[in-house]
Amino acid sequence: MKKWICIICCLFILTGCVQKRIIDELNIAVATGFDPDTSDEHLLKTTFLMEVFNKEMSVENKTVTTTGDLRRETLYKANRQSPNPIVVGGLRLTLYNIAIAERGLTVYVDAYQRDASIGKRIYFATTDSSTEEILTGEYGPQGNGTFISDLIEHNVDYGDLPKTNLTLFMRDFYQEGKDIFLPHIKKINEQEIELAGISLFKDHAAYKILPSDKLFYFKLLVDRYSRGDFSIDLPDGQKVAIKSIHSNHKYKLDKKDPTNITIKIKVQGNIKEYSGNNLDDKKIKEITNFINKKIKNECSALIQSFQEDNADPIGIGKVYSTKIRNFDYKEWKKGYPDLNIKVDAKVIILDTGASI
Repeated sequence: MKKWICIICCLFILTGCVQKRIIDELNIAVATGFDPDTSDEHLLKTTFLMEVFNKEMSVENKTVTTTGDLRRETLYKANRQSPNPIVVGGLRLTLYNIAIAERGLTVYVDAYQRDASIGKRIYFATTDSSTEEILTGEYGPQGNGTFISDLIEHNVDYGDLPKTNLTLFMRDFYQEGKDIFLPHIKKINEQEIELAGISLFKDHAAYKILPSDKLFYFKLLVDRYSRGDFSIDLPDGQKVAIKSIHSNHKYKLDKKDPTNITIKIKVQGNIKEYSGNNLDDKKIKEITNFINKKIKNECSALIQSFQEDNADPIGIGKVYSTKIRNFDYKEWKKGYPDLNIKVDAKVIILDTGASI
């Protein structure tokens, strides 16, 4: 009995040692942005975005911008400008100016894995614009940080953006056999932004922007569709839209010659719209064959460009590491540009819709 009394007393003492933080007395940063400092290339300009909820339930975007060598240093300096402590446990988004990303992200990413207060579902993205300018725009009533993170999440779930978050980013960042990529955000005006493509990286440094019209084929190679949409112009001048797209891909190595690898892509969907007048079985077959060829050609062209750049955003090296004994990544990397990578596509139209 005395033992239990002592334990209970210790619990009360320990709870009294916990640092108390009242939400109303904190500035919770929901987004951060990193820009190069124009006065000193060795300094980092960091913008912290807080979403302040007013009494009338509106959201006010409040930003603080500071400079320093490291993210933690800029956070210290930002707190000197704030009447309440700025905390980063509520971060949903981090933006990198493309000039920062081209230098390499190693020194900037380290802080995120060391800070246990930061959630693992945070999104990273790049932009050609100043991140400070983007975070100080006015995009919606829910606040800028929430708007941009929701924009990315929506395009992951329903669009052509492959799955991305802090956990997946860190996995690819530190493993051999797959280069990282990030969503690329473009500012249209003070009220509008858009997903403009994907930043491709090589050795943790950004080197190219994959435009938005290539994202459908890129996602087929690196992720799976569960409810996507896709439209395509046909050779006869007509146009067809496909909805409820489901896809998957498999890698098959040639056992006799491992330098040969085939990527099999399967796509299923329903024809939602067709601009022509007659959609009979013959036409459906023509459409299916054309999309098969289009996917094969576009995906093959992407892979060839990655090989020429000696970059591997789709993770071919990761596939080889799981299928070859005593895999030597450095030796494999030398031969990667010369691999014979073939793409096979199979498109299945499940339904043409009652209105067609």
